[in-house]
Amino acid sequence: MIIEIWILCSIVTAVVAALRGGHSLRWLLIGCVLGPIGIIVALLMPSLKSEEKAVAEKRKDDAEEIARPLVENETRTVSAKHDDD
Repeated sequence: MIIEIWILCSIVTAVVAALRGGHSLRWLLIGCVLGPIGIIVALLMPSLKSEEKAVAEKRKDDAEEIARPLVENETRTVSAKHDDD
C-alpha cells in the first residue's frame, strides 16, 4: 500500500513539474525520493513557462545554469586503477 502511494506521488510530481516547465524525469526521481513532499516542492517551484518570451528564456537559462554542474559531474568516472604510462 505504501509503495503504491509513493509511486503515485512520484508520477504526480513529474506531471506537475512538466506542466510548470521542469524536466519530468528529474522530477520523477525527486518524487521517488521525497514522496508526498515532492508534490509540494513541485507546486512551489517557480514556473519556467511565461506568456512573455523574454521572461521564459531567462528562467530557462537560469534553470540550465543551475543544472549544468550536476550534468557535468555525471559524465566523469572514477577509477581505482593507477595510470602508470
